[in-house]
Amino acid sequence: MRSFKDFLLNLEDNVDETEAVKRYNQYKLDFRRQQLQDFFLSHKQHEWFRSKYHPDDITAKKAETQAALKTRLDVFLFLFDNHWLDDIKLDMDHASKIIKLMDAAVIKMEGGTDLDLQVLETPVTTEAAGDAGSTATEAATTTEPESESKETDQPGTSEEKEKPAEPSPETKDQDEKEENEETKQNGEEEKMEEEGEEKKAEESKKKRGKKRKRSVSADSGEGSASGSASDSDQSDKDQSDKDQSEREEDEEEEEPDSERRKERKERSKKEEGPAKPRPLHLTTSLFIRTIPPEVSKEELTSLCRRYPGFLRVALSDPQPERRFFRRCWVTFDRSVNIKETCWNLQNIRLKDVELAPVVNRDLCRRVRSVNGLTHHKPVIRNDIRLSAKLIHALDQKGVLWSSEMESNPVLKNITDYLIEEVSAEEEELTGVAANDSNEAKDPSEVALETDETLLQVLDRLLLYLRLVHSVDYYNFCEYPAEDEMPHRCGLMHVRGPLPVAKITTAEVSEHVKMCEQRMAPLLSLSETVNEEEAARLGKKDPEQEVEKFLTANTQELSKDKWLCPLSGKKFKAPEFVRKHILNKHGEKVAAVRQEVQFFNNYLLDPKRPALPENKPIPRQLLPQQCSHRSLASPRSSKAFWDILLESGRPCRGFLAPAHIQLHSLEQEEETTTLSAGETQVFRINPEATGG
Repeated sequence: MRSFKDFLLNLEDNVDETEAVKRYNQYKLDFRRQQLQDFFLSHKQHEWFRSKYHPDDITAKKAETQAALKTRLDVFLFLFDNHWLDDIKLDMDHASKIIKLMDAAVIKMEGGTDLDLQVLETPVTTEAAGDAGSTATEAATTTEPESESKETDQPGTSEEKEKPAEPSPETKDQDEKEENEETKQNGEEEKMEEEGEEKKAEESKKKRGKKRKRSVSADSGEGSASGSASDSDQSDKDQSDKDQSEREEDEEEEEPDSERRKERKERSKKEEGPAKPRPLHLTTSLFIRTIPPEVSKEELTSLCRRYPGFLRVALSDPQPERRFFRRCWVTFDRSVNIKETCWNLQNIRLKDVELAPVVNRDLCRRVRSVNGLTHHKPVIRNDIRLSAKLIHALDQKGVLWSSEMESNPVLKNITDYLIEEVSAEEEELTGVAANDSNEAKDPSEVALETDETLLQVLDRLLLYLRLVHSVDYYNFCEYPAEDEMPHRCGLMHVRGPLPVAKITTAEVSEHVKMCEQRMAPLLSLSETVNEEEAARLGKKDPEQEVEKFLTANTQELSKDKWLCPLSGKKFKAPEFVRKHILNKHGEKVAAVRQEVQFFNNYLLDPKRPALPENKPIPRQLLPQQCSHRSLASPRSSKAFWDILLESGRPCRGFLAPAHIQLHSLEQEEETTTLSAGETQVFRINPEATGG
């Protein structure tokens, strides 16, 4: 976009100032419209753009996020009903309990059972947790002893704590012979059972074939002998009765086979031993720094699914300053050797772009602290008010607790904790308030006051925001697409230690104001561009665009001869062409309406992506880049400032306590003496500087 100065150079000399400003504003509006249209046309085929604004993709994404939100809500209600939140306090002293709660939520989100939650009770060693190539059972070792079947299958591998006396070699040979005989007997028994089952199956097949032959021959005989319709009906009834009897006999024969299969399954389960809890909250991941906008998520998923242990792919929002490239996280199971997978993906190119993945490290500090002023009672009350307001807005956006019979349990009787109670009358009668005001030396200082009841209510609200809506309240942010990231519940900010020094009312009011300002973007959920601004930016009307489409596809060849380029047919009048397009090419008309809605969705988004504005870089010269020679004293200040000459060329002045030495960019120099603390704007003659 041209600057106002460049725009004035192309205007006529008789244009006054008001008209020039009016024309420049119209030029800026037209330029912005064209920029939005060009951006839409260049990015409408990209997956990230369609997922945000295309009508069909918006519907699919909304349903997906709705299902994920309900899953998170069910997990929170499970933890809430099973008293997981009772002893949780959001401060640094309870960091281990908070991490355990978040891991339990992740296990339930991954479809884990109550048995899988037991893995949190056993401590996981750092080696097992950090080793990417270790198996899942090694990462979550339990204290239960191994089953007897495994000990018999692998003799000599497990070391017993209490070792008995070593037997003699003769006894060893006898034991080995007995074990070999037992295994042979077991193998022979299994072979005999399999052979017996195969013989019975063959006999049952032969019986079925004989019975079917008999029924067919009987039916044929009856058909040849009987010539009337009544005889054929009776034969059909007899045949149906025989078929039913055969089915009953077959079911009776198959019953022992099914019972034996069940017995086999039970034996195999017993041999495998009891089920062990799975560490579903532990994952490994790869990080890819640059994914071009042309690469879709489906292509990355199909590529990474070839490798074992693949779970999901997460992509960040495109970055306009980096040509709309995206970052990518690929999550795998903990039992996978992630370094080997990373090495296999090193030289793979996707649409002429090398992936070049690196191993993503685990989160080091999952619980982080904020200002200890959050323990103060007025701050707690303000946090309860803001968090309850945010929960109500997010629940309404996610269509949670929409029915009249349902209500959010964390918001029950929340207004009771928002009203402040004081004993003003008692203090006035006893004179306590007057004595306190006289004894107070500094009225600005306030004693830190906490309330455990209010903290408990606040912690429930903040945990609901974190686990259900992925909002970290004390960090004033929302973690987008957290269900697709390697850690589905990774970080959380909590209250820090109590402040040692006394706090002031100014600090409290400033903290409260800061919280309200930083929470404002999260509370303004339904923010859209108003109709007036949208019309100025070029919002399209579907009916007008359809009319333009019909006009463009109605071509006049000659008198009383019109062509439809969509089908190549010719008509006598334009109204027949219009009717033909609406009847025979309705899908193309619907595509035009959908395209208009697609563009309007992009236009109405106040946070829509756009190309970064190329602001003119100020022509400021650094001291070492120009030929100035400062005559100020060595103790002078290093501050400097710029002067713009009338010719448009900058000049640098060095500010000293006593002198300012100014130099032009070429030869002319001027010296002026100022008193300390004064400033002066210099206007250098452009003729003297060669301007």
